[in-house]
Amino acid sequence: MNKSIVSMILAGALCIGFAGAKTLATVDGVVITEKDFDVIKQRVPNFSFDALDKAKKEALIDQAINNILIEKQAQKDKLDTTPDFKAAMEAFKKQLMVELWAKKQAEAIGKTKIPDAELKKYYDDNKQQFVQQEASARHILVKTEDEAKKIISELNKTPKAKVEAKFIELANKDSIDPNTKNTQNGGDLGSFQKNQMVPEFSKAAFDLKPGTYTKTPVKTEFGYHIIYLIKKNDPVTYSFDQAKATIEGMLKEKKFQQDMKQKIEELRKKAKIDISKSL
Repeated sequence: MNKSIVSMILAGALCIGFAGAKTLATVDGVVITEKDFDVIKQRVPNFSFDALDKAKKEALIDQAINNILIEKQAQKDKLDTTPDFKAAMEAFKKQLMVELWAKKQAEAIGKTKIPDAELKKYYDDNKQQFVQQEASARHILVKTEDEAKKIISELNKTPKAKVEAKFIELANKDSIDPNTKNTQNGGDLGSFQKNQMVPEFSKAAFDLKPGTYTKTPVKTEFGYHIIYLIKKNDPVTYSFDQAKATIEGMLKEKKFQQDMKQKIEELRKKAKIDISKSL
């Protein structure tokens, strides 16, 4: 059973007994339905109870049953009258008020209409953001530049027809990338877009020709990389009509952040705030 999903249920927030939903189980008259697991979608958007196999469904239902039983016992033990419970509820209410206020501001921004001229200007000024290009590559990650140079030296001595096989061998042996170490996949990164990798890595990877590797170490926040490009597609630029909805979402998000910052600054100006000098 996927423990992460079970832990989400254990964490709470089960809403019991939605009218009209299929009954999966009852506990002392409390109904458990498929709707009770919708909370998981907040963290796993593609989650579908129906898509789970029988064992996973049963495990989730068992966990929901346990939650109900624990809640009932906690009520019998009068835990909801303890100072810890009351303090936690107060903290939760404060945080909920902050989140609801932010949500209200976001909903107001969401209803605004951004003129097409503004959207088009953003598109024209930032066309590079709407160029899609996909690549497939392998990489070897090491801690030091000297280690990377040593690996490149070994690759340089390898006949061209055997370079990828040698790269796979060295990746499995020397790479400190956890995925490579655990799966021995030859440093295979699969397919990715430019914006999915850190800028230094993306530039180096997309500058390569298929079947070639970086002749100098590529430094990123993770260490030093040697990259082997398997293939890359020709770049495709989205038209304005294709990018319009994305641009509108980006500009609304930017406006939301700006408005939030302005409103919070206004609130701070009106408040008397004393910050301890002993921090």
